[in-house]
Amino acid sequence: MHRALCSLLAIGSLAGLAAAQDNLVYNGGFEELDGSSAVGWQFFNTARVRADGDGLGDALVRTGLYSLEFPSGADFVGATTNVFNPDTLEFYDPGYVWRGGPARVSGWYAIPADQPLVDANSGLKLEFRRANSSIYLAFEDLSIDGHTDGAWREFSFIVGCDEMTDEFPPFAESVSVLPIRFGSSDSTGTIFWDDLSFTQCLADMNCDDVVNTQDFIAFLNLWTARDPRGDFDNNGTINTQDFIAFLNTWTQPCP
Repeated sequence: MHRALCSLLAIGSLAGLAAAQDNLVYNGGFEELDGSSAVGWQFFNTARVRADGDGLGDALVRTGLYSLEFPSGADFVGATTNVFNPDTLEFYDPGYVWRGGPARVSGWYAIPADQPLVDANSGLKLEFRRANSSIYLAFEDLSIDGHTDGAWREFSFIVGCDEMTDEFPPFAESVSVLPIRFGSSDSTGTIFWDDLSFTQCLADMNCDDVVNTQDFIAFLNLWTARDPRGDFDNNGTINTQDFIAFLNTWTQPCP
């Protein structure tokens, strides 16, 4: 056992490695439809799924067949993942591990040159939720305006561990992802969204926004002390499988 740990620690001396995380947003490209809506999403006001040649005017699509459009016509237009899934009896909201590493939301947007956002802003919002679905904390960045001449641009922001205050337990266990567009009563402009994602860098054990040897050591200390945070595969038991699961995550690139 000592020799095995030494071998793992030797691997841990390699700095700069990070954790690969899957996109936790279900149907982030709006490709799976339910009638005129997208599965896993609730639309507000004039939000709608678009496709090239759908007869509703020019549409911008980054990948696949569909994208999400927020056209003029309402002060607020948006969409949320806070939708109940009758098959799983849970919400479509991505899961969130409390202070389990920085959380990153991202998406791609495009604004036609002839439909710029005027007196309106767009962006992304995260609503971190408790087990009862009440909102624990929310963060947003609504800095998009003007136009992109129809080109697709990536937009993202990160919520660090230190931003998740511990003043209002119980803590968040999931997060709603919301692309939104705000404006005044006379605002104009259309924005398209596609390929939304939410990831959490679980290998950043000390939450310093860098995944390196210090995170390896931090996890090793938790694991050997049988701290609940050492149960990396979240199966209720702390054993060698947790160490292997962490190591596999730690040695792959973080988004």
